[in-house]
Amino acid sequence: MNTDVKDYEGLYFLNEDGDFFSYPKKTRKGVRKMKTMQNKKNGYLYIDLCKNGKVKKFTAHRLVARSFLLNDQNKPEVNHINGVKTDNRLENLEWVTKSENQLHSIKTGLRTANGEKNSQSKLKEDEVLKILVDKRKYLEISLEYKISIPTISDIKRGYSWSHITMLKNVKKNNINY
Repeated sequence: MNTDVKDYEGLYFLNEDGDFFSYPKKTRKGVRKMKTMQNKKNGYLYIDLCKNGKVKKFTAHRLVARSFLLNDQNKPEVNHINGVKTDNRLENLEWVTKSENQLHSIKTGLRTANGEKNSQSKLKEDEVLKILVDKRKYLEISLEYKISIPTISDIKRGYSWSHITMLKNVKKNNINY
């Protein structure tokens, strides 16, 4: 099934396989299949659409979802069910919340940026190990590492950096491998 791209009716249309087409213009005959391009940074496919001389970039998966999938719960993100960012077939897309999308990426192994590999991390693994054994007050530690007191508490209780803090719990409980 084909449908016009929302806000670009009469200019572009797409199908359930995630293919995009432009309607014939006066200077050309026939429908033209358009090429999507891959964003080298995040891996998603995008497409340029032009209206009134202005070009805009759109991610292909969001256009497919907006055109074919009901979003009655007003979920903000589109998930690739099979984890392949270039597979924009309708059957592979679903509307999700941010947390549902993150959980899916963890379950499927797409998200493995633990510890200092995580772009949001303010600490290195050796610093976390030092925090684990540091006996000073949390305020002193937080000032030294420029992190919050709750972050220190989470590290020491094993709630964050669990791939490291688990080792501490193993040693603390005298568990041998």
